[in-house]
Amino acid sequence: MERKRIVLVHIAFWAVLITGAFLRGYFSGKMLGLPLITFLITSISYYILSAICFYCSYFWVAPRLILKRQYLHALLLTALIWGIVIFARYALEFWFLKPVIHFDNYHDETPTVNYYISNIFFYYFPSYFIYGLMYFFAENWYKSGQRQQELQQEKLSTELAFLRSQINPHFLFNTINDIYSLTYQKSEQAPEALLKLSVMLRYMLREGNEDFMPLNREVEYLENVIALQRISAKGMAYVKFTQEGYLGDQPIASLLFIAFVENAFKHGIWNDPQHPIEIYLHSNNAEIIFSLSNKKSQGQKDNTGGIGLSNVQRRLKLMYPERHQLTITNNAHLYKVNLILKQN
Repeated sequence: MERKRIVLVHIAFWAVLITGAFLRGYFSGKMLGLPLITFLITSISYYILSAICFYCSYFWVAPRLILKRQYLHALLLTALIWGIVIFARYALEFWFLKPVIHFDNYHDETPTVNYYISNIFFYYFPSYFIYGLMYFFAENWYKSGQRQQELQQEKLSTELAFLRSQINPHFLFNTINDIYSLTYQKSEQAPEALLKLSVMLRYMLREGNEDFMPLNREVEYLENVIALQRISAKGMAYVKFTQEGYLGDQPIASLLFIAFVENAFKHGIWNDPQHPIEIYLHSNNAEIIFSLSNKKSQGQKDNTGGIGLSNVQRRLKLMYPERHQLTITNNAHLYKVNLILKQN
């Protein structure tokens, strides 16, 4: 389809060029008394020579000159094209135009070989031959840019998929162990916990593979994570999750906030009702604001989440270039994250 479209564009270009030459000749009085059909056929015939020069340059010389750097080969082909165009012009004028449509460009005079050589060299080559080289160069530059962009996009997609696959699985392992314990104890919370885990796994394995998901789905996922933590802690996990603004179908990078939430449960104090984990999420047309703070366990030296945080930072750089602001406060007693995502 792409090749067919390019061919149609070339045909249209030459048609416009010939039509323009014909109209200029018609309105400027340069038809030399020729009938319209004769003048049209003559115009088309000479533009065929231009096309031969252009496409020979494009298909034969340009690839060897620009891509392969075969300068001698390109020079020999240029000389060959020169000879082809000279022969084509002579054949056109004396085997077709003069005997068939009775157009004599030289008024019963016979042009010399030197005339043909100099005319082709000084008219066709500085224009259509050079145009063929320029067109090939521009097309190759454009295609190279496209290929580079496609490779970059493929690399980006591969890296994002790898980053998503690195999401810390410790929470899932712990949750499965907790559900097993609830089942062993025949707790009434076991079915609810199993159902929430099923919903989370479906989101992670299916929908979470997408680069972006609706914000409300991401919020639902976080709520399920928090609910499971509360179940596993037998109601002793204290989390204050404040939601403001419109949390609807605006796109957000999938599984972006979970690293911070898991990090808070893993490294922070979550069983103190006086100091709960505080999560705040606000969204409007301009930006999405996410913040999380938790009191740190005494003696906790590393509350950064390791791979989890570097994973999030890399994903933010790839998916929100120049459109995010991540601030982390980490002291002896408090860990706080503030993330601002600019909407498109």
